[in-house]
Amino acid sequence: MTQTWQSLRQDLRTYLQEVSPGRRFPALVKQLFKYAIAAVLYSAGLTGPLLRRTLESRHACLILGFHGTTDVDPGYFSRGHAISNVRDQLRHLRRHLRQVSLEEIALAVSKGESPPPASFAVTFDDGLTNNVTLAIPMLQEFNVPATFFMPSALVGSTRDLWVSSLRELVRGWRGAAIPEVPGLWPLLPTADEASRYAAFFRIKETLKTQEGRRQEIIDRLAAEAGGYVRPPEEDRVVSPEHLRRMIQHPFTVGAHSRTHPILSGLEPESARAEIDGSRKDLEQLLGQPVLDFAYPNGRFSDLSDFISKLVAEAGYRCAVTTEPGTVRRGDDRLALRRCLPGNVPAFLASFELLARAWADRHRTGDLAWPLGRRVSYLRAHEAGFAS
Repeated sequence: MTQTWQSLRQDLRTYLQEVSPGRRFPALVKQLFKYAIAAVLYSAGLTGPLLRRTLESRHACLILGFHGTTDVDPGYFSRGHAISNVRDQLRHLRRHLRQVSLEEIALAVSKGESPPPASFAVTFDDGLTNNVTLAIPMLQEFNVPATFFMPSALVGSTRDLWVSSLRELVRGWRGAAIPEVPGLWPLLPTADEASRYAAFFRIKETLKTQEGRRQEIIDRLAAEAGGYVRPPEEDRVVSPEHLRRMIQHPFTVGAHSRTHPILSGLEPESARAEIDGSRKDLEQLLGQPVLDFAYPNGRFSDLSDFISKLVAEAGYRCAVTTEPGTVRRGDDRLALRRCLPGNVPAFLASFELLARAWADRHRTGDLAWPLGRRVSYLRAHEAGFAS
């Protein structure tokens, strides 16, 4: 119960830091109302059956996406989902839905068929060491298949994901404020952990639109802070040895680009190198085919028909986004929707999945629409969770 309350409190605190100050009170009321409804449905034993029925009625399934995992108490700068929350979420889903591999979903959609109805597949992005030390033992406990998406050039590297580097810089910022960068952000207070998190969120979202300048800006922040600080070993991209543990049955490895750029911001040849090169890197390291791809950041606004064409030309079986929703017949195998559960207790995570499935129930298959016209359920503040 203590873990539940800690997770809920931190979820609420984090959510409020991600909305503008003038909208915080209505956001607070809305979030508390959601918690109450979720608790009532879960306590009545209705959330799981309703989710199953909603998916069955549309012959649809879910792909879940996680990133890091941790066994540390939740905080603003938590390095991933509490492993206890992930365990409880999967335990609840297994009671009501069928667990399948990403391969089963991809093969069905590729043939123009419905995926296994009322099922779910599990994926992890970024290839962090804590996926091996914490997530894999938990997945083995339930015999749940999973796909781990890897930024291939960072495997065994001293270079970290840019988001991880930024997080460490802002989390440990010693000054009273982060300096203004004209045209990007104003002076950002860093007096306490909450304000540092708000600054981190603001900078992270801004830098997603600055593909050409991003590294230069982060380097400048590092110089102001006295140099880079690497994240702990558990929160770095895996070594080649750990990578090989990610292909033991029932797990697979997929590509997540080479260096985790937002692909739509790259020149064509650079995008091709990131997409095709990631597969080649991983196949050389693993000695086996790598068939699946996850778009960095992964919103529809980060994609284009050209990027999708590059993924197809590289020979991938499927590609997943971070656009929430279900997967059904007529969807695009190269832009499959994926739900990213929050770092919250099972009662709330399952309610959020139910809400996603319900909102998505009348959508036509994505192949009926060009990428730029597909339905997106992402609200502005949620976009920060995509990576």
